[in-house]
Amino acid sequence: MNIKRENRVSIAIPASLVSEYSNLREKTEIIGRVARSAAIFRIEDIIIYPDNPDESNLIKLLLGYMETPQYLRKNIYKMKSELQYAGVLPPLRTPHHPTESKLEEIKIGEFREGIINKELEGKIYAEIGVNIPLKITGKIPSIGSRVTIEITKTTPELEGVLAKKSDNKNYWGYKIQISKKNIKEILLNKYYDLTIGTSRLGDSLKENEEELQKRWLKSKNILIIFGSPRQGLDEIIKVPDFEHLFDFYLNTIPEQGCATVRTEEAIIATLAIFNIL
Repeated sequence: MNIKRENRVSIAIPASLVSEYSNLREKTEIIGRVARSAAIFRIEDIIIYPDNPDESNLIKLLLGYMETPQYLRKNIYKMKSELQYAGVLPPLRTPHHPTESKLEEIKIGEFREGIINKELEGKIYAEIGVNIPLKITGKIPSIGSRVTIEITKTTPELEGVLAKKSDNKNYWGYKIQISKKNIKEILLNKYYDLTIGTSRLGDSLKENEEELQKRWLKSKNILIIFGSPRQGLDEIIKVPDFEHLFDFYLNTIPEQGCATVRTEEAIIATLAIFNIL
């Protein structure tokens, strides 16, 4: 299992992420790559910041669809035209996307994502992707709620309790947020104790590596911000000395061989470097 990070790492991406692609299939594939990158490097939050053209709803829909375990998708997502190419999306294969689907493969103490789907004779049951429903004990949210469950019994009946985040040490996917705040407002909010802007015009990563590593290891909430397909962060923020809004403003792809690096390419390249920290 993949253990979650000690610090919480988030990324901010533009609402125009897929605006340069002409059809839905291409947009779906690109969003799938972002989701895979986020999962590979254990990103906790994906923030979609305002930008034009605004495709934030499509991005959130497809990121959410990918993050949802396959056995729950039919319960949560109805037929939508935006999902017509969902078949091209790669599986995440994160710990909360288990492949075991038989009761005999379920172990006491493991965690599963579920959806509360029925009440029978005063008992509440959830779908967790096995061939029988699971009975939930304790305080129960409403029917249709998605929940994280810890397995407590497998015989004579499959049972579980709602899990606390602190109980689960595994990386459990990412959350998605469409922000109404622009990048400057997000940075000035000071929620994050380490903020990193990425740009080909940024400072040398190599020259800042030692200080960055020290800050990274001490920080609890880290935000890495990426520019849009059409504009870098300097053009998006549009204020003098904008780079001082960040703790670090870095070029994570020095001496790039292409004239431009697409946002989804910058994400995986940057996160791979920071993962070493």
